[in-house]
Parts: sequence; C-alpha cells; structure tokens
Amino acid sequence: MDPASRKRLVAQLARAFGRASDVSPAPEQPLHVLLGAVELPSPWSPSPTPMLTIWPNWPAERPKLLVPQDLVGEGGEPPRSSSEAYHLGQAWNAFSFAFAWSGSDPIRAIQLWLTRFDGESI
Repeated sequence: MDPASRKRLVAQLARAFGRASDVSPAPEQPLHVLLGAVELPSPWSPSPTPMLTIWPNWPAERPKLLVPQDLVGEGGEPPRSSSEAYHLGQAWNAFSFAFAWSGSDPIRAIQLWLTRFDGESI
C-alpha cells in the first residue's frame, strides 16, 4: 500500500472510530492501525478498548483484528477461538470469526469484525 493510501485509510478509520493511528513497524510492513477506544456492547469489558488492525494485501484480503488480552465477556473469558498473538512488542488475542468479505471500505470491514461481539457473552 502506498503512503497516500495508508494515510487515507487511517484518516477514514479515525473519523469512524474516534482515534486511529498508524503504528506500523516499518513502511514496507503491512499497515498496522491502532484504534484507540472502540465501544463494545455489554457484557464485554473493558469498553471502550483499544484494538489493533493489520491490513495485509488490502483490499483483496480483509484486515486482521486483535484485541487486548484483558478483554472478556460475561464469564470472564476472552472471545471464543482466541489465541495469543504478539505484535509490536505486546501480547494480543487473535480470534477466529468467519464473515464474507468483498469490497474496499475499511470502515465496513471493521464493523463486520465487531459484529462478533453482538449478542454473545463469551
């Protein structure tokens, strides 16, 4: 992704989610965007929470979404099918969540990821 496209994508996410910053480890790496404070429905906590998104091969592939390890549902458990992932010197939880993807709207891509937290307590 060229530098102008990276800036444009980060700006779009910032407008939609409040805070977004490019935290990519290097320009030749896929874009890494930290969303600073994403609101999640109850019973997920803490909310708002930061989330890390990684954009390899965008828009042909959907972004990856990682959540903090302290994000838990009603029973104090992380999202189902989660696994520890290390990015940017920090441990995050990656999780499995299937949804159909096509298009080039980064806001919609993140919104689809966030549906994982609707109507489910763990």
